[in-house]
Amino acid sequence: MNKRENQKASLPGGRLAGGFKRISVSLFLGANLCTILLLWLCVGLTFVPSDIIPRLSLLTLAFPILLVADLLFIVFWLLFYVRLVWVPILGALLVGGYVLDYCPLNFDRNSAPASDSTICIISYNVGYLKTDEQREELVQFIKTSDADIVCLQESDKNLITHHKAKFDSLSFHSIQSGSEIILSRLPFLSDTIHIDYPTRHNHSMACWISCFGDSLFIISNHLESNGLSPEEKDDYTNAIIEPNREAIKSSSKMLLSKLSEAAAYRSVQTDSICSLMERYADHPVIVCGDFNDTPISYTYQRLARRLTSAYRQAGCGIGISYTRRSFPVRIDHLFFSEDWTCTSCRIDHTVLLSDHYPLVVRLRKKVR
Repeated sequence: MNKRENQKASLPGGRLAGGFKRISVSLFLGANLCTILLLWLCVGLTFVPSDIIPRLSLLTLAFPILLVADLLFIVFWLLFYVRLVWVPILGALLVGGYVLDYCPLNFDRNSAPASDSTICIISYNVGYLKTDEQREELVQFIKTSDADIVCLQESDKNLITHHKAKFDSLSFHSIQSGSEIILSRLPFLSDTIHIDYPTRHNHSMACWISCFGDSLFIISNHLESNGLSPEEKDDYTNAIIEPNREAIKSSSKMLLSKLSEAAAYRSVQTDSICSLMERYADHPVIVCGDFNDTPISYTYQRLARRLTSAYRQAGCGIGISYTRRSFPVRIDHLFFSEDWTCTSCRIDHTVLLSDHYPLVVRLRKKVR
């Protein structure tokens, strides 16, 4: 610092400005560190079963918001105090794997061609189709998709009965458990295997399928729904669009209660699925469906630590699979064992039959 700058800093105004700058930097640094600690807490909570701390587990839903806030701090420090830019960068890098779970960046994987050792699998929550036109549109979608296996959740119980001739003409075999259906062009080796876990009205089903000379164990899931009625979803949306204190307080209390209760159920359900899956760890395994949980959750991460996520390996972007406004999330997933590699994974946003989009995945069997 030269003589003139020293003189300027020694003036009362200079000391005041310097003190204000130090206080401002300290405040913003504190805010940045709090953001990073909450970001890390979100990741830590994915290791803890949600039924132990159901309300706290909901903090994981704030992961993308906290991540964006941390990235904005990078811009802030670059503009105003560059020597601290390493703080938000380090904060983001230490959760980099989870960032890629939430928003993978595979720009060239969805163009991989099919081969004799690949299968196409669709997982789709069809949301109890109400009209014949919708059911017909679903059948046409399946027909043109070139799928080998289709797992449907919340399906019409009479879908197979009403369209048996069409499914027969497409060489699909079918098994059904309640509103869950598995269609397969590959032969079934078993009937439905029921998965017993605590639930209010959701369930999962499993079966064995003959695939490339091996026995494939597939589990289709519709894990615990959050239990929000259409009216409650509308109330929550309206509270965001036209906020007022009472509406926000009422909606937040209702939402917190229902989300935490459902998260506790899903935690136990996920443990049951993993226990069943691990019994057959020496066979190829595929686990798919509507999990009602985002990639930053105990449900997703427990499965991802044992299997590979198709969207993580071959998807690109956030990949919203649930269409309800004010709830833009990816809650439909497909996981597979090390017997496979994913050559293509996409969410088909052109199919508008329910409040979910279908997940379309191509897997190639590895050569042993």
